[in-house]
Amino acid sequence: MLTIESLTNVILSICDDVSNKKLQKLAYYIYAWHMTLYGVKIANMRFEAWEHGPVCRNLYNKYRHYGWSKIPTYKGFVLVDDEKIRFIQSVLNVYGDFSADELEAMTHKELPWIEARSTNVANAVISDITIKTFYLGQNEIKNKIIGFIKG
Repeated sequence: MLTIESLTNVILSICDDVSNKKLQKLAYYIYAWHMTLYGVKIANMRFEAWEHGPVCRNLYNKYRHYGWSKIPTYKGFVLVDDEKIRFIQSVLNVYGDFSADELEAMTHKELPWIEARSTNVANAVISDITIKTFYLGQNEIKNKIIGFIKG
């Protein structure tokens, strides 16, 4: 399992023009697809259903000082195995070119966020079971990610 910092450093080393909002959504999709395809968390994270989409509170707090601005690209060494980097890159190949607002709109149409928001509990935790169940049915995206992983 990766640390949140390692996962973030990989994302920030691959993607340009990443705000905290976009980072949250990219981390969410990486987390969701790893849970779906491998049945385990890629990092010790939990996502809450905030107004602007899924948010990992620990990750948000680390980068909140950037506000809506771009987070600098990470240029350091990342101790992550090639298989995990390939997986992360595969998810970013599907989602990385979308803007933060587009990613937010996408998550707002998906059951995991909708279900958690419907509980009327502020910032309710998005269920890992719902994540896995929902994304297993997203065959087109699943096949793209698997295709990228296999190269």
